[in-house]
Amino acid sequence: MSRPGLDTHPLELTPGWFNELFAEMGVDATVRSLTAKSIGTGQIGENVRFVFDYERAGAGAPETLVGKFPSASEASLTTAKLLGHYMREVFFYRTFPKVAGRITPDALYTDYDEATNRFALIMEDMAPAEQGDQLKGCGPEEAKVALSAAAVLHAAHWNDAALDSYDWLQGTAAAPPPALAPEMVAGLWGGFKERYAAHLTPDLIEVGDAYAASLPKWGAAYDGPFALTHNDFRLDNMLFAPPGAKKPVAIVDWQTPGKGAPANDVAYFIGAALTREERPKHEEALLRHYHGALAAEGITDYSFEDLRTHYRWFSFYGISVAFGAAMLVKQTERGDEMFLTMLRRHCAQVRDNDALELLAAL
Repeated sequence: MSRPGLDTHPLELTPGWFNELFAEMGVDATVRSLTAKSIGTGQIGENVRFVFDYERAGAGAPETLVGKFPSASEASLTTAKLLGHYMREVFFYRTFPKVAGRITPDALYTDYDEATNRFALIMEDMAPAEQGDQLKGCGPEEAKVALSAAAVLHAAHWNDAALDSYDWLQGTAAAPPPALAPEMVAGLWGGFKERYAAHLTPDLIEVGDAYAASLPKWGAAYDGPFALTHNDFRLDNMLFAPPGAKKPVAIVDWQTPGKGAPANDVAYFIGAALTREERPKHEEALLRHYHGALAAEGITDYSFEDLRTHYRWFSFYGISVAFGAAMLVKQTERGDEMFLTMLRRHCAQVRDNDALELLAAL
């Protein structure tokens, strides 16, 4: 497929751009005009909904599409380039059909150029599905839907040695060392403490200090199963459909996929998605739901006891996402509130599961 030019802001893409794209895709349609509107509050990419008015619309011509493009923030652009976010998102959709499309929006067009960091992802519009709200949190039924999708993701490449052949996938044997080594991530905690000092209580600082000090050893100490993982599996990256929809939830923002621990996605999601008050009430039932969903996908050699142990271990992961992302992407009012909320919830998750004692053994 040829590559329509991307030398303008996504909100200024013309009918001609989509007519060229549709011609390449075999869509029988001619766009007369369109409207473009930014959606979401992405920290790394810009999301735009396109609504089309056609001169001619054959079968299959979409009424709307959603596009994802490079961020307008220089800080976020630099981060995306450094960490390979745009490349991974495109390669994920191109490489993993057992996952892409089943628990994600269908991708109609993908484009990435390493030299320029050019990036475009054109997807089906999941409306009227509604984006999850990280700040508000969700109830146990929505959480079960999300964890069922996690089971689909993880089971698709459970202990799959082929993952190690992808040098663009985080954590594989072929991948280069991460751009941010654990020691560098730990160093971001100091900057976070300084920036948000007025919002941090002693109990949060105690957990954060203990985790940051243990980070270089923490990741390497895991010896459980591995799978294809999302690594930012949280409510803001989920679109929940009305009852009866073909896809109950669509997972988006595949900029950080990797070969990793399935329990990492699970602990990160449960710890951040449920409020401090609600998580302890439903934690055990949600873990059992995920374990059952794995079994339904054919994974029967992973005991619930091992899942529970690994869940405790990875209750720390969301802490590093909270302070790491806060220091690497553009700072916004909602971003500040979200990262602080995540930090508080994950620190409570660590304490409720007596996970600090695990660090003492490192």
